[in-house]
Formats: sequence, C-alpha cells, structure tokens
Amino acid sequence: MRGDFGEKVSGIVPRICLAAAFVFTAAAMPVSAESQRKGGSKKSAPLPAATFDSVSYGSHAKQCLDVYLPQGAKSPVPAVIYIHGGGFRIGGRKDSGFAAAYPRYKAAGLAVISVEYRYLSEVGDVKPPVKGCIDDVFAAIRLVKSKAKEWNIDINRIGLSGGSAGAHSSLCAALTDDNAFGIRAVFAHRPQTSMDPVEMQSWIPNSRYGHQLFGYRSFAVWKAHRDDCLPWIEKFSPIALLVKSDVAKMPVVICAGRKSPKAGEKEPDPTHGGMFIEKFLDKAKQLGAPCRRGSMKDFIRVLKG
Repeated sequence: MRGDFGEKVSGIVPRICLAAAFVFTAAAMPVSAESQRKGGSKKSAPLPAATFDSVSYGSHAKQCLDVYLPQGAKSPVPAVIYIHGGGFRIGGRKDSGFAAAYPRYKAAGLAVISVEYRYLSEVGDVKPPVKGCIDDVFAAIRLVKSKAKEWNIDINRIGLSGGSAGAHSSLCAALTDDNAFGIRAVFAHRPQTSMDPVEMQSWIPNSRYGHQLFGYRSFAVWKAHRDDCLPWIEKFSPIALLVKSDVAKMPVVICAGRKSPKAGEKEPDPTHGGMFIEKFLDKAKQLGAPCRRGSMKDFIRVLKG
C-alpha cells in the first residue's frame, strides 16, 4: 500500500499496536484543568496512511512506530521522531497531539516517525517504572537510526519532539551520555524538567505529578523516600542530565510552554508549570548550553539547517 506521505510499503510485516484503556484519577494525570473537565485524555484524530505502519522495535505490542516519508526526495532528508505525552499512562502514536503537529512537519519536507511505547502499568517488574517507558523510546530511536539509509533519512539531522511526558522522554534521550544518539535538536513542549520532588516543590509548591513514574502511591510518599530515589533522579531528571552534559555535544533544545509566576508561587497547571522551563533555561545559560524558548518553526529551521 502507499501512504499519502510516502513510498510504497514493502518488506515489512505490520504489527498492530494494541491500545489499552486504564482507569485513572484526573488529579494524578499530567493534563490541564480544561482537559480534565472535558474528560481527560486526548482523542485520536484522522491521519493519512503511514508509509510504514506499526513497525516493531521490540516484542511487546506497544513497542512500535509509524513512519511517514516524503515522496520524491533525491537526497537524505531530516527526520523528526515524535513521542506522545500522557503521563506515561495514556495517549498514543496516532493521538491528536501528533495529528496537530504532523502537517507542519510534512509541509517542511521532513521524514516523520511517531513512536508508541509501553505505559507504566505495562513494563512489568522494571524499576523505576518510568525506566521501561524511556527504554522503549531509546530502542525506537536506535531502530530509526539503523533504518536511516533504507528510509532515506539524514542521520546527522534527526530531531526529537513531544509534549509533557513526550518532552520529558525527548530531553532524557538527548541528554543521556552526552547525546549518544547524536540528536540535532529537541522541541520540548510543556516539559517536566525535574523529577526531584524537593526541587519541584521549591519551584512549584503545588506540584503533584511524578510519583507514579517511580512507583509510589502519592507525591508525599515519593518525597519522603527521595533519598532512596536519588540514583534514579540522576538518570531521569532532565535538569540533572543537563548539569552532567558536555555542552559541546548537546543538541539545540527549544522549549515552548506557558510563562510562569515567580519561583515558589503556585501555578494553575503545576504539572506543566512554566517554572520547569524557566529553571531549566536558567541552568542552561549558566552552563553555556544551547537551550532557549522558541517555536516549532525554530525547531524545524535548526533541524533543516
């Protein structure tokens, strides 16, 4: 078959990624107050057929991705790997967040890959649970890089994009081991840049998200066990990874999201509070790291430059 954005499918047997439904409380999920009033999770939106649909990068049904390739490209093209949000508990590779971003990436002539990953409840005995989700993202990136020649992707111009949990995952991937994946740019929309409960509440005192990622039943219990979590925090907190990064090897990080009140003041949407961006960018400035506020247009320009 042929996708609206790509070449004829051949040589890949699709695997259908199964969507799972879960009962959750709105207060525990990283969605806005408005979204909670409207029922919580994002609804899927229509998308064109992918060039390659449900390409597996692991053995679990959720470990798959969709590939949209531009037609007629005579030389390798930049690629954006999109990672959906949803607190690692809801969302999917075909959700409305991707449907909204996809047309702009398509119009820019980019190859676009949308990643599905296991939810926290699906990773088995992995500790902390978020490690299973982020390991999936890492595996998906490795698959894309391994297929770069086949898919006509410029391996030196791969970017990561996502919102909320997808932004968190993107930052972890780009900042781990001095950008070992060779990512060129990141577009992080409404990211959680800290996974340290003490630090989070010093920035945003009404913070309440994050304990689920580490397997705790509440934010208070997580905070009480913070010292036990420090090795995990060092691995899965973007600002901790930033501090350890060689800035010369970092990708350009472009953050987008709400402006914030002063540090230490409550925020209307503490899960996506603007102080996450402000504190991350303040630290980046101290380190001389290439991080700034910007737009998707800026991200595309960097990726294509």
